[in-house]
Amino acid sequence: MSLRRQAASLAIMHAVDVLQPLLILPYAGRILGPLHFGQYAYALSIGWFATTVVDYGFHWTAQRAAASARHEPAVIASLFAEVTATKAVLCCLVTLVGFAATDGILAIDKLMFLCAMLTAVGGILFPVWLFIALERAWQATVAVIVSRCLALVCFLMMVTSSAKIELAVAIQSSMGLVAGLVSLPLLIATVGFSGFRAVSPFAVGMQLRNGWRGFLFTLVERAFVALPVPFVEHFSGYVAAGNYSIAEKFVNATRPFFRAMWEALLPRVAYCARHDPEAGLALIRRSLLTLVAGAAFSLFLFFIAPNVILLLFGEGFSGAIPIVRVMSVIPVLINANTCTSNLYMFNYGHERAWATLNVSSLLIFLAVAYLLSQQLSNAAIAVAIALIGRECFVLAVSAGFFLRFGTARAQSPATQGDGKAHTSEVGAGAVLASPGQLRSER
Repeated sequence: MSLRRQAASLAIMHAVDVLQPLLILPYAGRILGPLHFGQYAYALSIGWFATTVVDYGFHWTAQRAAASARHEPAVIASLFAEVTATKAVLCCLVTLVGFAATDGILAIDKLMFLCAMLTAVGGILFPVWLFIALERAWQATVAVIVSRCLALVCFLMMVTSSAKIELAVAIQSSMGLVAGLVSLPLLIATVGFSGFRAVSPFAVGMQLRNGWRGFLFTLVERAFVALPVPFVEHFSGYVAAGNYSIAEKFVNATRPFFRAMWEALLPRVAYCARHDPEAGLALIRRSLLTLVAGAAFSLFLFFIAPNVILLLFGEGFSGAIPIVRVMSVIPVLINANTCTSNLYMFNYGHERAWATLNVSSLLIFLAVAYLLSQQLSNAAIAVAIALIGRECFVLAVSAGFFLRFGTARAQSPATQGDGKAHTSEVGAGAVLASPGQLRSER
């Protein structure tokens, strides 16, 4: 599949992922009401946080490994089996821990938690990372479209009052299961299940060991998706959480563009980083032209989104307007970070610094959000400002890496193979890695 077709398929898939919840939001807000809608958003955020642990960052590490071995069916089959088995083990552990934490640490009951866990189970049965790595994104896109459309119809027909909040959570959490069933024939024809014969506890342990940096990054990214709603609910209540959730959905509506961009480019950049580094750097530099689109998204959120909120949700949710305006700068920041952090640092020898950078950004977000929540009457505004601070921090560091080391490497092609490029990469890692870590890398 060409790069353009791959990118188009991914853009459609992620657009559907965002569009379906947006279509449900006005109906869910009016049927469930502010209080139950906040509980609904809280339960979904818990489900996505559990999915973060179960996925373990394989969307990064396993996808990169599969992309480099796309012409070796036996390797692909073995990798698929090991990743699936590892996810199943993690899912069992998360379910047991979460079930014990309900009605106490988690502000949901056991039934609601089990409904939310359907998201994690769907992540096991639907290996979207594999379809993307093999450049068969169109197959995953078809499955996602079918599952999202079916969930939309079921939600509108079956969720008729606030008493059916558990059913609402179950419907929105089961789309991965449906997508897995739809894609199963394609998966059998492409990979098969022969790799499961050789799965062992040792293989599962190796997958956990090899994927921990990708897990750290994914954990941080999902934390920025899952934590804000519970954080706002804790400091300002369910109504504020519902308003924040609506504003967040509008910001997230811009993410399919950026995610499609890096998912389409990541396999190519990873391949070039190993075989033709200058071509990969040139591809990353060309991707910076998409900042024009990021700026356009930011302008839309500031000027147009408030009117859309009033039109779709009514005056009862006008509290989401100042939140979405504060968050309007986030898309252009995400756009830049996609190029300098996810494409450059992850693929050009700075993976340890990349993971450390994102963990540090989470700590900055939590600290700023907590401190501002003590000063501002609306915790949703505090969380929005903290998210912006986090994105600015990642951009400052990752852009520094790219300008200092990526530009120097592009200007010195003769350094390939003579050890100097490797030296510069290790030096770059020193910015965020400890001396002991650098000694182990060398």
